[in-house]
Amino acid sequence: MKPGFIRDGLLLPEKETPAVDELLNTSFQEAHLGAQEIYKDLSISDPERKSQITQALKSGESVSLAATHLDIEFLDKRLKTLKEWKRNLIADESVDSEVKQLYRWRVNEDIANIYILAASYTGNEKAYKKWNEFIYGKPNEDIYRAALDWVGNDAEKIISDKSASEFAKQAAQDVLDKLDGKRGDRNVLIPDSEVYEKVREDHFGELGYYALLLAGIDVPNDGKINNETGDPILRHVIRNNLKSNYGLADASGATWGVAHSTESIERPSKYDMPWRRFVGLGLGHEIGSHLLEKENAERGPLSLAASGLDRYEQGNEGRGVVREEIMYSTFNEFGKQLRWRDIMRRHISISYGYGLEGGQKSPAEVYDFMHTIDTMYAAKTSENLDEAKEKASSKTESLVTRSLRGVGENGGAYLKDKTYLEGHVAVWTVAAKRGVKAISEGDLGKFDINNPRHISALQKLGLLPDEMQ
Repeated sequence: MKPGFIRDGLLLPEKETPAVDELLNTSFQEAHLGAQEIYKDLSISDPERKSQITQALKSGESVSLAATHLDIEFLDKRLKTLKEWKRNLIADESVDSEVKQLYRWRVNEDIANIYILAASYTGNEKAYKKWNEFIYGKPNEDIYRAALDWVGNDAEKIISDKSASEFAKQAAQDVLDKLDGKRGDRNVLIPDSEVYEKVREDHFGELGYYALLLAGIDVPNDGKINNETGDPILRHVIRNNLKSNYGLADASGATWGVAHSTESIERPSKYDMPWRRFVGLGLGHEIGSHLLEKENAERGPLSLAASGLDRYEQGNEGRGVVREEIMYSTFNEFGKQLRWRDIMRRHISISYGYGLEGGQKSPAEVYDFMHTIDTMYAAKTSENLDEAKEKASSKTESLVTRSLRGVGENGGAYLKDKTYLEGHVAVWTVAAKRGVKAISEGDLGKFDINNPRHISALQKLGLLPDEMQ
């Protein structure tokens, strides 16, 4: 039995021999012609157009979020280059058959992503939907309806709360009216309490994930973390604990992420957040999961695992979300946090726009549906219903322009962000079936711990043990 690569702490040891695909991976990366992340290509950055879209969404007017800003000639060049690279790969008999198959799956996904960009640019909504489904699959309806049930349950609590204002109760009733006949079972989203505790024990033990990730940091017991106190912590973990040369960069908004194209951790230009939120999202999810995967893969036997095997994102984002959740003593505690609501909102907006409620919805229809939900939550702390609606507007606009990246006037959705909630369910399922160590196995590279194709291939290459929990 091959034991798999053994880590020294968070990281694999420096490799003594080249990866089996070192030269192949170099040519593969060059074939992308310096392209950035696809979701960034789809995003609209022009301030004037963003303002026009915002106003149209708020007024219920027809509007397109299509990526008409793209350089279609360069896009065509990227497509031709990748296709030529794929033809050369297929013809190259010197490449190991297992490795060749992994690259064929991955280059097919990259080609499909370019098809998504081209379909958005040209307004080919049928192709846009087809290639989204090819990469991400259709939204899971049980998970969508479970999220609706969670929101509906919150609405019922507001209505039954004697201290809630009448306008908050009215906003909650508006949500229930929208959800009539659409709700599923919220318990689909709740992990087993014993498994949850075992994962926490594994991660917070003496040599557990968080103990190693936070080594050398003076951990505060409470309070908030801002740029002045947080950025030095981020740099310490990146440089000392992960041995990475990545830097820090300002995100375009309030999001956190890893931009491998620029070798940077993107965090808000200004942040002020609770310690557990900072650790869970900034360190546990982004740096300690997404960056660690890349750093370990570069030390392992397969270079492709540093940029990712095909369709790895559900396991990848799911593991990151779980590591945010276990910063809280119980899932019920995390379930009260704004972050959990936002993860559900992403899935709801995507599923609704995609067409799980009687057909594809326009951007304006998605905005209206989500704004009703956002207004309810805003109403809990607002002075009146009009104020709540106004407070909710910016959240709904931000959500819709993210979930509907690249869609035209007739609607649809960019399916990438459904991986957060679906990944949450999938990773907890893996932990229950294979054991809690399965979550940390994903730190060895960018692959999906719930994908048998990935696991089998990485076992043959020696990165993963023949026998897994």
